[in-house]
Amino acid sequence: MTHPCLELVVFKVKNKEKARLARRAAQDIARQFEGFVSWTAYEAVEDDGMFADVVFWQDLACAKAASEKIMSDQTFAALLAEIDAVVTMSHYAPDRTVEAPAAAA
Repeated sequence: MTHPCLELVVFKVKNKEKARLARRAAQDIARQFEGFVSWTAYEAVEDDGMFADVVFWQDLACAKAASEKIMSDQTFAALLAEIDAVVTMSHYAPDRTVEAPAAAA
């Protein structure tokens, strides 16, 4: 049985503006990869130059296949060049989801 896969990458960038543009271009390429579901890009509000990417994949196999493609893709090379340090890069399987009551939503 396969599960959806969350990929979480937290990283520090060298140049925020260049990294933002390179990441947007990479998102446009990644959406064409098999098993891609979504990619939400975040920027820290209290730590300048810290980025976080939350990417959902159909399953772990698709996430790992995409990782292989990323290493040889020129668009991703521009993003990788802007990364100063990776804080974490991990894949996660769901355990439990809790949602707000309908009245709170």
